[in-house]
Amino acid sequence: MRKYSKRLAKLGFNTTKQFLIMALIFMLIQYVAVIEPFNRRIGRHMRHLRLIRLQSGHESADLWAGERQRNPALELDQVQKIEIAVAYCKTDISWLTKEIVNYVKSSRKESSENHVHVDPHIKITILSKCNSEDDIPDFEQDINKEFDYDPAFERIDVQVDAISLVNKGGCDLAYFHYITQYLEKNTAAEANNSILLFLKDSPRTKDSFHQVGRWRSIPEMIYYATQGEFICGIKSACSNSVFHDTGIMKRYTLEGYKRHGDKSLSGEDFNGANYKNLGDFVERELDWRFPNEDLTEVCYGGTFAVPASRLFTEPELGTNMKRFEQILRDGAPMSITEHFAERLWAPFLSNPLNEDDTKRVVKLRETIAAKNGSFMGTLLSPRVGGCERKLIF
Repeated sequence: MRKYSKRLAKLGFNTTKQFLIMALIFMLIQYVAVIEPFNRRIGRHMRHLRLIRLQSGHESADLWAGERQRNPALELDQVQKIEIAVAYCKTDISWLTKEIVNYVKSSRKESSENHVHVDPHIKITILSKCNSEDDIPDFEQDINKEFDYDPAFERIDVQVDAISLVNKGGCDLAYFHYITQYLEKNTAAEANNSILLFLKDSPRTKDSFHQVGRWRSIPEMIYYATQGEFICGIKSACSNSVFHDTGIMKRYTLEGYKRHGDKSLSGEDFNGANYKNLGDFVERELDWRFPNEDLTEVCYGGTFAVPASRLFTEPELGTNMKRFEQILRDGAPMSITEHFAERLWAPFLSNPLNEDDTKRVVKLRETIAAKNGSFMGTLLSPRVGGCERKLIF
């Protein structure tokens, strides 16, 4: 220190200035040696905390949107079979070729990264309600034509069947019929590693979307179904949860309906059985009760996916599917029962929330759509973020 003091004195610095300069040098050394590394550690810690909060927020948003895994026991290690049930009248369904091709491409990309090349068997069942079977595309040829350039893979195994049905009950009668037939023809073991997709014939475009949100792509739906979960084909805006207040939703009813697309109007027999509301219908017609008395998941839009093994987890499911199908067959061409069915697909086929997750969703809620109408019982919250994410394949 004396050596540096003498040098400073020669430069004209008096004792006070020398002291200040030496103090600044000491403080700089302390900052470099101690304070700056400490700040870096604090910064890393704060970034870690922000990441934890972000992950926690995404988990809550995923749960709110119905995208979080709830039953790992149903997760599929590998999809071996994809069965697609299409409620079909007369709309051009060639759009389905592109959706399947996109899925196969994404699946092949993932499998090549894992050095495994296995294409799932694809079975398409056309549930034809308007005698338009002659207009069904040749999916086997159209899909494989997209892969003629790729000699590394064999042709995709595509099977197409058509079933003629009565033109009533919307897409719901077709789906109930498909499920009852599936349960009769398959076992729980045969359903393992299979995914079921239920689709309407209308193209998945903005013109056919009548809510706030977007369509989920076919690859997205398959991805979530492989996680062991029911997934809706529609992803609502973040402000609207897929979960509904069970008690309020039970009070849902409808006086009449004008169908989207063809603008068909319901008749005087729209509610021929004089159901008071959804809850009254369930009590009178089904051997089933809502699995969660507080919150119930709802899938609007008539399009969803589910692991096939899920159909075999509830012994009474087949009985209720048959009962529902018969009610729709015996009812009017357009009936209130279709709208009850739309609200019951998710509670029939999804894993209900456990007590902890129920509390988490309720905590996110700010209000409820309590007025009778299309989304009656929906939990609402404008502060839920992070659910806008879209899986890219």
